[in-house]
Amino acid sequence: MREARDIARRMREMLTMDKVGIKEGFSTALTNDLNRLLGDYFELTSPVNVDVVQDDGGAYKIRIDALANRIKQFDTTLDIKRY
Repeated sequence: MREARDIARRMREMLTMDKVGIKEGFSTALTNDLNRLLGDYFELTSPVNVDVVQDDGGAYKIRIDALANRIKQFDTTLDIKRY
């Protein structure tokens, strides 16, 4: 059953990429970049999922889903006390 869901998901992704004009290399690079970026700020529990659709007016709608179990804490120069 899981294999059938994976195949159906993959087919939806392929159809979306064809319709929107996104090549697989672009999609892979975007997903990898987002995993690295969000992984710097959160402890991700699953890989990032990116969904791109094009509306009737030609605008792209980008939905990014990610699950994390904690926010990473770190200090930035803005957090340093100034005297």
